[in-house]
Amino acid sequence: MRASATPVLPAIQILMTLLSPTAVPGQTLPPQPGKAAPAIGCPSLANLRILLRRSSEDPAAAAASLADEKADHLGCMVLGKDKVTAIVDRAAFDGSAYDCASLQGTSVCHWTLAGTVTPAAPAPPRELPREKGRR
Repeated sequence: MRASATPVLPAIQILMTLLSPTAVPGQTLPPQPGKAAPAIGCPSLANLRILLRRSSEDPAAAAASLADEKADHLGCMVLGKDKVTAIVDRAAFDGSAYDCASLQGTSVCHWTLAGTVTPAAPAPPRELPREKGRR
């Protein structure tokens, strides 16, 4: 008895879906050129991962959910890139990398997707007034 080829087609589609980069949990797609991903920060790395999982690993969708006042933000917020003072910690889970950014005005670092924020450039050193010397 010959097996029908029709059940194979759905199986191939399922297999291709499972192997696509968007179907792998925790994996982020490379940013699109000309489109900067919003910098989302959470005091807890677990909360950042939950927020991203809820938004299908799309930082723009996660940022949009943070704009909704009624949504559960899990303590997360969109970070102002000028508020980041340093990257103080790094971690990687399930193929995704994360940075913990130190922010102005708080001692708690906020976890972000790696590479979405860079520390603000330090202020140039002030020039000290010169003393007038005796001749």
